[in-house]
Amino acid sequence: MKKSLSLLLALLMLLPAVTACGDASSADTPGAGDAASPAASEETVPVETEPELSDDIEPMDFEQYGFTILTSSTTTQHAITAINEQNGDVLNEAMYNRTQQIAEKYNIIFNDDYVPGNSDAALNAFTNSQQAGDQAYDLAMLLERRAFALTNQGYFTDIGSLEYVNLDKPYWFQDVNDTINFTDKTYLSYGSANLGMYDMTHVLCFNQKMITDLQLETPYNLVLEGTWTIDKMKTMGETAMRDVDGDGAWGETDIYGLVGATNALPMNFLAAARQRTIENYEDGTVEIRLLSNPMIEEIFTYVSDMCWQTGFWYTKTTDSNNYWRTESHFQEDRALFADHTFYSTISLRDMVSDFGIVPFPKYSEDQKEYGVMVEAGSRTMTVPANVAKPDLSGAVLETLHFLSYRDVMPAYYEVTLKQKVSRDSVSSQMLDIIMDSICYDLGMTMFNDNIKDGIFTMLFKANLRKYSSAVNGKMKAIEAAIAAAKGE
Repeated sequence: MKKSLSLLLALLMLLPAVTACGDASSADTPGAGDAASPAASEETVPVETEPELSDDIEPMDFEQYGFTILTSSTTTQHAITAINEQNGDVLNEAMYNRTQQIAEKYNIIFNDDYVPGNSDAALNAFTNSQQAGDQAYDLAMLLERRAFALTNQGYFTDIGSLEYVNLDKPYWFQDVNDTINFTDKTYLSYGSANLGMYDMTHVLCFNQKMITDLQLETPYNLVLEGTWTIDKMKTMGETAMRDVDGDGAWGETDIYGLVGATNALPMNFLAAARQRTIENYEDGTVEIRLLSNPMIEEIFTYVSDMCWQTGFWYTKTTDSNNYWRTESHFQEDRALFADHTFYSTISLRDMVSDFGIVPFPKYSEDQKEYGVMVEAGSRTMTVPANVAKPDLSGAVLETLHFLSYRDVMPAYYEVTLKQKVSRDSVSSQMLDIIMDSICYDLGMTMFNDNIKDGIFTMLFKANLRKYSSAVNGKMKAIEAAIAAAKGE
């Protein structure tokens, strides 16, 4: 990725109230009240202000055209884009208002997002529609890695070529878009309307009651000091471990250091160390770093050894691709730490004990920044190749991201996450750090099947350390997938 994805910076531009959490107000700024007044100055220098952000598109009349966005149902993220009903929730209200504003601006009617059942069904509906030439969909939200595999097969319109689309606007995640598109065409895209990217961002939850009872230092302080490392997390987790019934067999009723799903834990720590398995550079070079960067194997081995020691990680989560086991253990004070996505933390709202949210720890204190993983599974925005009204799709897409940036993301971030999920002002500060530390890795997303699940999950689940042989076994498939993405 060419530059870090920073929702925090975007929100600071949008929400002046948030900046009150910064270093100082204007009243505290040295010399703030000492400047000479205009009357006392011989010359007043005009102050330039930034123009108000806009999508720069004038209203248009598309005569009540029925606009359809293809998506799929999911229990792991916000996937529906065209919200046509209100339910009183602040985020729902913001998304509903967005739908209404776009409909009014272009005189269109948003059909309900087509939800066929799951991501594979949505992809089949999309490809069938393209092959039949029926122009059923105006936009399509598709599972990112499945759409990625189709980028050179003639199914998508280059979003950058559409009238009214301006990919340089801040509501487009151009750094990520540059990473996931291997040619000069933008067939796949992310922007502020893609809440799934944030829903699939991982955080580490800690049980504040257990921290207090065990007289451990709060991870909050360690994060802010820059000393939150995997070594310290390991020590704290080992302190929490307890064979409650004393039978020597670790089971359901015992207390663990960590709970989390097999298909996420090792990759979280790799991202936390800001180690990417694949790099897509600006000059078009794509580097597979699985063997060339020894840090990747070193971190994976460390994490595997830490987790598989008796009592540290609740191994009953090895077959779980969701978070129901994580929820029960963590909520019942039987695990000090728990891996969650932003979306899944919603399930912790009714937890009796207080909990905190922090980024996964650094690999060492020498590391300057924290790193946060975006898991595979989010929906990327595409435009069908045979789209009926490309100018309308471009206009709607641009306005959709603009209004999401201006209205929806503040509701998602400030209200849904900061006020409903986080329980104190410090955890809100942690959310800012987390959002500003996203380390997007193609190996955990677009090449998930061959790398994240094909190598790391497979090894971790079986408690194996045969890293090099596993990588070599997948290398041809990875190279072929990269060549396909580049159109070679």
